[in-house]
Amino acid sequence: MNELRKDYILDRWVIIAEDRGKRPQQFVHRAEKVEKGICYFCPGNENMTPPEIARIERNGRWIVRSFPNKFPATSRKKGKIRENFLKSFYPYGTHEVVVETPEHDKNLGDLDKEHISLLLQLYIKRLREIKEDKSIKYVLIFKNKGGNAGTSLEHSHSQIIGLPIIPKLVQDEVLAAEEYRRRNGNCPFCKIWKREIKTERGIFENEHTVAIAPFASRFPFEVWLIPKRHMNSLEEMKNEEINSFAEILQKILSRLNSSLNYPPYNFYLHLSPEGEDLHFHLELTPRLTKWAGFELGSGIIINVMPPEMAAEHYRGKN
Repeated sequence: MNELRKDYILDRWVIIAEDRGKRPQQFVHRAEKVEKGICYFCPGNENMTPPEIARIERNGRWIVRSFPNKFPATSRKKGKIRENFLKSFYPYGTHEVVVETPEHDKNLGDLDKEHISLLLQLYIKRLREIKEDKSIKYVLIFKNKGGNAGTSLEHSHSQIIGLPIIPKLVQDEVLAAEEYRRRNGNCPFCKIWKREIKTERGIFENEHTVAIAPFASRFPFEVWLIPKRHMNSLEEMKNEEINSFAEILQKILSRLNSSLNYPPYNFYLHLSPEGEDLHFHLELTPRLTKWAGFELGSGIIINVMPPEMAAEHYRGKN
């Protein structure tokens, strides 16, 4: 039976269209055709990228490295362009690429949890340094994997963009979480993970992290990773919490890749803006369906994969 479901705290609705649904096996991704040529991200080609900003090494070779995006969405220029009925200004900020592995044929989910922990450590290093610029109000870390998810380069990488504004979606989450705390006295995300991990939408859990299929999932096989301890940002994580988070992320991506043939996906980290109190979490959204006229015209998403079935699939029960 179909259901119209509301997000935990946002005024955002989806239709879980179980009557139109498919079995998980029907979502298996058809491999994309890859153009061969020079890879700018492979070892030995470091001079083909902009000058390096940071790296983490193991046994004398880089494991992860970051550098400015050659085609940035932001710039270092400040100032208003127009301020009347039409309002705009220069998109001041930073835009970096993080190459996640020196191995061209490895995907993030193919790497071990120790490697993913190093990637998280580089994210933390860059977050701390970018935030020193007080003109930057928000830093978004995200990954696009596959053509349908918006990437044009095959070599596994993610990106970091520092912005002079707080994105509306993040601001909406901040305000909704604040209103929830005002009415209920506690953090909604703390309640979400404690409740949902015990339901059929719970996927994986370890000492410090949980993975759930959210109740009002917008995408087939959507997953949220939430730290158990209430924290606002990645930089607050202790070493054991970084390793815990990396372990759950590796399990999710490995299961996604092995069962659906390396599908396209995005993930993004929602960190709390400075001075606010938003429980940090990661949202992973596989891109296996397309939004059509109904979604674009109404803002209501139709998802044909119930999150309960998606969670069961991740747990290896179907």
